Amino acid sequence: MAAESLAEGSSKNNPRDWLDRWGAGDTPWHKTEVNPFLIKYIHLLENNRNNLKIFVPLCGKSLDMKWLIDRGHRVVGVDLSQLAIESFFKENSMEYSVETRNDFSKYTEKSGRITLYCCSLYDFPKTGEKDFDAVVDRGSIGAIYPEDRHRYAEVLSSVKSSDCRHFIDVFDYDDSVRHEYPYSLPMSTIVEVLGKDWNVELLDSVQDLETGKRLLDKFETFARNIFLVTHK
Repeated sequence: MAAESLAEGSSKNNPRDWLDRWGAGDTPWHKTEVNPFLIKYIHLLENNRNNLKIFVPLCGKSLDMKWLIDRGHRVVGVDLSQLAIESFFKENSMEYSVETRNDFSKYTEKSGRITLYCCSLYDFPKTGEKDFDAVVDRGSIGAIYPEDRHRYAEVLSSVKSSDCRHFIDVFDYDDSVRHEYPYSLPMSTIVEVLGKDWNVELLDSVQDLETGKRLLDKFETFARNIFLVTHK
């Protein structure tokens, strides 16, 4: 994830806080395993297609990316944290090159199977990357400030191919008692953000009270929802 969002439990609404927490190693949003729901539903994302070009918004140093390229896909990610991006390559023993432009830095793994851009998500279209076959979103839409979600949708609409499939992993809880990152995104909000041209299907819903209680003791329910988004 990148600095358009808040770090978990943070009360500061600025990118500096996010980057400072990466620097301090205070990154509870980073998981040390591949997303089990991505593994479970990858067949729906692939839809009998091979060698996909997959976009990972607010990618951090997610292990999902390595897993996807090991399946034969090409991955393109974006994050504001230079440290997260460089850590991904180093921790996975990947050689890479760096190209710096005015609006972004481009990190390319030696084989070309993965490219990570260091910039704002909203500047990503300036990279020229487009025609993505799939999007893997593990909580990034839930990290976007609610008033900026339309910008998230605009970015994705500008880079998706016509048959793009979009995997979304987010939380759904009572936001009357808490309204900060990770934001609650029920299905109705996903539909509203992405627009009428997309089908939104709920694939899975599980209670994640461990995460909920870590954020706020008041939660009686705290759902983790998995969606598949396809073009109508």
